[in-house]
Amino acid sequence: LDAAGRSVQPTAFGWQTLPARLAQTPQKQPLTLQRWATLPLGVAAAATLFLVVWLGTSQRGGADPGPIEVHRQGLKLTILSVAETEGETLYMPFAPRPAAPQRERKRTGQALVRDRRLILNLRRGDNVVRFTDVAATIDPTSVRFESRTDPLGTRVVEQAFEYDLATADALLKRYLDRPVTCIGKDGEERSGHLASFDEQTIVLASAAPGVGKQRGTESVSRRGLRAVRLAEAPTDLVTRPTLVWKLRTQTPGRHETVLSYVCGFMKWQANYVVLITPGRGKQPDLLDVSGWVTIDNASGAAYPDAALRLIAGDVNRVRDPWAGQFSTLRDVDLIVTDQPTGSLMFGLDGKVRDTKKELVEKSFFEYHLYALTVPSSIRDRQIKQLNLLKRKGVKAWRRYVYDFAADSRHLMIELVAKNDKDNQLGLPLPKGGVAIEQRGADGETALLGRTEIDHTAVKEKLELRYQYAFDVVGEHRAVGIEYLWVDHWKTTYELRVRNHKAEAIEVRVFAHRLGRDSTLVEASAPHHRKDFETVYFDFTLPANAERVVRYTLETQE
Repeated sequence: LDAAGRSVQPTAFGWQTLPARLAQTPQKQPLTLQRWATLPLGVAAAATLFLVVWLGTSQRGGADPGPIEVHRQGLKLTILSVAETEGETLYMPFAPRPAAPQRERKRTGQALVRDRRLILNLRRGDNVVRFTDVAATIDPTSVRFESRTDPLGTRVVEQAFEYDLATADALLKRYLDRPVTCIGKDGEERSGHLASFDEQTIVLASAAPGVGKQRGTESVSRRGLRAVRLAEAPTDLVTRPTLVWKLRTQTPGRHETVLSYVCGFMKWQANYVVLITPGRGKQPDLLDVSGWVTIDNASGAAYPDAALRLIAGDVNRVRDPWAGQFSTLRDVDLIVTDQPTGSLMFGLDGKVRDTKKELVEKSFFEYHLYALTVPSSIRDRQIKQLNLLKRKGVKAWRRYVYDFAADSRHLMIELVAKNDKDNQLGLPLPKGGVAIEQRGADGETALLGRTEIDHTAVKEKLELRYQYAFDVVGEHRAVGIEYLWVDHWKTTYELRVRNHKAEAIEVRVFAHRLGRDSTLVEASAPHHRKDFETVYFDFTLPANAERVVRYTLETQE
C-alpha cells in the first residue's frame, strides 16, 4: 500500500521536502481589516450552533411532551360457556343493581377481554395513566398489562380500580350536611343543608349541624324535583369505571400496549330451531336445523368492532367466598340480530374482498372455539344474536322412550340423528335449548315442544326428546317377590308397552334401581347397560300390539 501511494504522488522539485521546511518556518499572518471583519461572523455561527444543539438536547430530556393520551386500537373478546351457578366466581366490586333476595342469580357468565391501546407522551420514570372504557364487572385481580414497545423496561407498580360512579345518589352522599338547592318542576327553589335522602325523599335542614341552634327540617319529594343544584362537582367521582396505574418506564414517548382482564355478567348460549318433515312409511324424518348464538352483555362496557370468540364447554370456575350477592334483574334495551350477510374486508394485498359473516369452529384445548370471521360491535346492556349454522335434510329416526321414573304412563317421542357430514351436520354442537316445530298440510308451522341438548361432538348421536305420545301407553309394576334369607330377596317386575297407532314403532324401555345392592339376574329380552343403576331394552312394536318385558332383581342389603 505504501508503494502504491508513493507511485501516485506528485514528483515536482521540492515537493518531498515541503513539510519539513514549513515546520521550520514561523507562520505569521498580518492582522488585516478583513480578518477582524470575519471574526464576529465565526463567533456568531459557533454560538448559533451551540444554541441549536443545547435546545434540542434540553427539549428531548426535560421539556414537557404534553399530556398522556390513551387511544384504543383494537379489541378481542372471548366469551366462556359456563354452567349455572348459585354465586359469584369473580372478585367483582361493582353491582348493576341492589340485591333482590326473592330471586337467585343464574348463569352470570364471564369473558376474557384483550384490549390493544396506544399510549402517547410517556415520560421516563413514573407516569399516572388512566384507562377508561373498561368493564364495570372487571376482576381487578386478573388484570395483565404488557408494553410491546418496551416489554422489559415498562411495568405497572401500582394499580387502582375506580368504580365509584358519579350517580345522583353518589353526588348527594358527598353533600350531606352541606348546602344544596332543590329546584321543583314548577321552578320553585328550596335551599338548605342536606340532612338525609333516600329513593323518594330529600330532607333539608335549616342550618349546619353543631352551629349552636335548633335546626328545622323539611322533606322534599324527589318525584316533584326537576334538579338539585350543588356548589361544585366532587373530584373523587368518575363517570366511567377506570383503571388508574402508576406506570414506570425506561423508554419515554409512544407505547403500543395490550391490556387483558376477566369480567363478569357476560354470557352466551346456543339456541336451535328444528323443523320436522315427517317421513312416510319406514322413511326417516327430515330435519331443517337452524342454530343461533345469543350473547347477553351486562358487563358495564361496550365492545366496538371486537374480534369475537366463543368457547363451548363446561369451564371450571371456583366460587369467590367474598363475592357480594348482586342482582342481575335489569331491563334489556335492544335485541339485535346479525344475519350472515356479506361484509367488505381488505386483504393483505390491499384489495377489497367479500367476506361472509359467520362463526368458524376450531378446537381449543379440551373445548371448542367459535370465531366470528369479521368484527362485531356489542353494546352494553344488549342482547345480540349471531347465526351459528343452517342445515337442511338431516335424517332422523323416531323412537318412543318409556322411563317410568320420569312418567309412569306416557312415552316420550325422541328424534335420533347422527352428527356427521354424511347426514348434513358434522359440526360440534354447543349445549343449548331447542324449539321443535312441524309444518302442517296448510304450510303453517306449529310448535311441538322444547328441549335441551348437551355438548354433542362430531359422529355422536343427537337425541331430541320433545313431547309425550298420545297413542302409546306404558305400565310398570312389581309382580312377585321371593325372600331368600334375611335382607336377601328377589323381585320380579313387568314393563308393558301398548301401541295404538296404525304403524309399527321403535321403543326403548328403561329399568332402574340397579346398583350396589341390586343385581339384574334375569330378563325376558336382550338388554343394554346405560349406567351403573340403569339398563334399557330396545325392540320394535307392531301396530295395535302390546309387548311385555319381565326382569328380576336380586337384592342383598
